[in-house]
Amino acid sequence: MRETGRSTPTLRSHAARGNEKAIIPVHQLNQLSEQPFEWLVPGLLEEKIIALVKSLPKHSRKHFVPVPQTAKACLEIEPDFKGSLYEWLTNRLRKLTGESIPLTEWSPASLSPHLKMNYRVVDESGKALEYGRDLKKLQEKHQTTAGDSFDQIAAEELNYTACVAWAFPDLPENYQFIQNNQSFIGFPAMVDEGDSVGVKIFDTEIKARLNHEAGLTRLFALQCSKECKYLIKNMPRFPAAELLYSRLPTHPLLKDRASVSFKEDLVQQVVFANFVEGKTIRTQAIFEQTLSESKPKLLSLGNETAALLNEIMERYGKIKTTLEKAQAKPELLADISEQLNVLIYNGFVRYTPLAALKHLPRYLNAIAYRLEKGAVETPKMQEFARYGLRYWKDVEKRTKNQTVLPERDAFRWHLEEFRVSLFAQQLKTPYPVSAKRLDKAWDEKNS
Repeated sequence: MRETGRSTPTLRSHAARGNEKAIIPVHQLNQLSEQPFEWLVPGLLEEKIIALVKSLPKHSRKHFVPVPQTAKACLEIEPDFKGSLYEWLTNRLRKLTGESIPLTEWSPASLSPHLKMNYRVVDESGKALEYGRDLKKLQEKHQTTAGDSFDQIAAEELNYTACVAWAFPDLPENYQFIQNNQSFIGFPAMVDEGDSVGVKIFDTEIKARLNHEAGLTRLFALQCSKECKYLIKNMPRFPAAELLYSRLPTHPLLKDRASVSFKEDLVQQVVFANFVEGKTIRTQAIFEQTLSESKPKLLSLGNETAALLNEIMERYGKIKTTLEKAQAKPELLADISEQLNVLIYNGFVRYTPLAALKHLPRYLNAIAYRLEKGAVETPKMQEFARYGLRYWKDVEKRTKNQTVLPERDAFRWHLEEFRVSLFAQQLKTPYPVSAKRLDKAWDEKNS
């Protein structure tokens, strides 16, 4: 057995090259990371390092010749086989030669099959569902099956429903349980049931985190039902903003999102920002403390947010009117329309964190400036497209088998700041942003 984070699938080593196998029960599939499997077995590590270094682009590879001697030097200090092989190898080469290799230059796809782990996904009876050497592809293909399998196993563990108060034990970050003499680990979370909340165990931390935040938001709203009703009834009225909001198009990539109404979405945002965002709440004591400390701020935050959203919708409305009448070149109008479609869409108030909402007026001002200027600025558009297209294609790919919240992704907002720096520098950005910094942020995001 090789330990792989929280899950420990069986590894079987064979004398024949390429027969290093990881047997993965399908209910564990979503919990695994590729990193522990990158190392294979010690006997193949030197050969793998040689192959990886030889696959580097020539301008990088030339610093490490002769490659076999470099590989031996790397292994003079035995690795601890933790974390990423590629990060370890990058650090070893830098210490040996002073040369730093960007993580994006490593090419695991170029490796011979025998230098990649061979995965076998099996069902509860041990029957093979699929073989393969690409863990991510196996996870993408079987994600739903893996989640359903885990849900069936964990259904009777720490399961609560129809709660309108914290009527269950404190929730640990992870939860170990045993069924049929097998040990399982899951991630407990509160879940939103509409007019109540429940508790269940999820197979991944990300699922648990997103559901727990939604469950907490619902429970705080239930505990502040009088204040929420008062806010909806008495917040400043902005009829034009409410009407325009109701007519917004859906997100071009996230079709399942829906707005309830301007006011309902605003209240959802305010409750989340006031009680939940940035906090770790897994015990009844902390929940009640947070409720007591933050409840007095709810109404004032609601009024402030309503004024902010009215400003956003006013600026958006003016831009849409200008777009309809503009005589600018089609490529400029298309670029701006694409930006607006993923920035201001049906339900954006509900999904965009308040910290990001506060920057939307500046982003809209930058768009208005581009329209007023009327210049296409093709080189700048191409420079942005290099990053924007890659990001949104990745989002589109991930939406096929998982919940994706780009608004909670810092890189998504780096893109908006990059637009400001390219097309409306006079509006300034809250932090330095450049193509080089975006490259680094992308590498860190995908490492």
